[in-house]
Amino acid sequence: MNFTDTLKSVDLVLSTEEVPLIVGESGIGKTALAQEIAQKNQWSLIVINGNLLKEGEIGGLPTIESYQGVNGKTDPMEKKATVYAVHHKLREIDEEVAQGKTVLLFIDEINRCEHTVQQELMNLILNREINGYKLPKGVKILAAMNPSSKYGSDFDYQVVDMDAAQENRFVWLSMEPDYQQWMGWALEAGIEEKVVEFISTFPDYLHKINEDDLRATPRSYERISSSYKIYKENKDSIPRSVFLNVVKGNVGRLIAEEFVSFVESDHPSLISYKEVFSEPSLPESIRESIKKESHTRLYLAAKNILKSLETTILTQRDDSSFYIDRLIEFLNLYPVDLMIGIMKDIKNSYPEVYKLALENEAFIESYFESYRLIR
Repeated sequence: MNFTDTLKSVDLVLSTEEVPLIVGESGIGKTALAQEIAQKNQWSLIVINGNLLKEGEIGGLPTIESYQGVNGKTDPMEKKATVYAVHHKLREIDEEVAQGKTVLLFIDEINRCEHTVQQELMNLILNREINGYKLPKGVKILAAMNPSSKYGSDFDYQVVDMDAAQENRFVWLSMEPDYQQWMGWALEAGIEEKVVEFISTFPDYLHKINEDDLRATPRSYERISSSYKIYKENKDSIPRSVFLNVVKGNVGRLIAEEFVSFVESDHPSLISYKEVFSEPSLPESIRESIKKESHTRLYLAAKNILKSLETTILTQRDDSSFYIDRLIEFLNLYPVDLMIGIMKDIKNSYPEVYKLALENEAFIESYFESYRLIR
């Protein structure tokens, strides 16, 4: 499943009070998915990374407490009892619940920890208790792990597999990267435009296993975006070779060389918000650019423009009709199938634009006319 389908599936499973288990390779966005679910539902997110835990850590260190008991003759006497300190992550859960918040506990890397740690985490997940600590009612649990060769694929992760009884206690959800969804996310997240364009040109590079070299993952390009932003602002002081080595350290030699060559080549910029909306009429140059652009670059341009337009409408409502009219004029120049896809994106992701678009007859007419043309 892609990111969106996995997110919806996790939402459904959590609503049944079962525990979803996301299975996906490192760096494809499992943590980002947990963050989005928590944000969407206004839950507090607590993350426990199994790979970082040592034996006995999550269960808490044992301490000795005194209590009043009786001896064999019912005479009062002081006795000792072993109790366990509460791990700071579990304490965070208690603190959030005490404030009336719903907590999403995300347990990552559940099969990349020591076997004893895995058993402790399983006790917390499946029994909601560990060494006397009980998870408060209403705490939702989401788990994630890397794929294992046990399930028929050739993966090189060092994992601790679960037994059949443990596997049967989860709802398994397999997640895979989807370059189109990643591009939409990347634009919203502020990933450098050149990085997004590179993936639009070489979609297979988003998640690429390079033989005898580093593998590229969606997380790799987040790091490359940060490095590229600094590099392009400081080219006088940062040699090209240094930047190339940093990119190599994220995605391997082959992709790094292609990426650096790509950003240095003379690719035209995407059609911008300013170009579309700054003139009294839509410039002829925009019309010509649309004819020459690929579907992917047109999609990226539209997403960028809609993101800016959403902000503009919130601050300049008096001129909103101009912006919607111009947007429709612009989109009517797009290929029909692409225009329908973007109109659906408007409904799902840009509420202010969509609200005004519904009041515009030209937008409604364009939508139904587009459907008529593709039938």
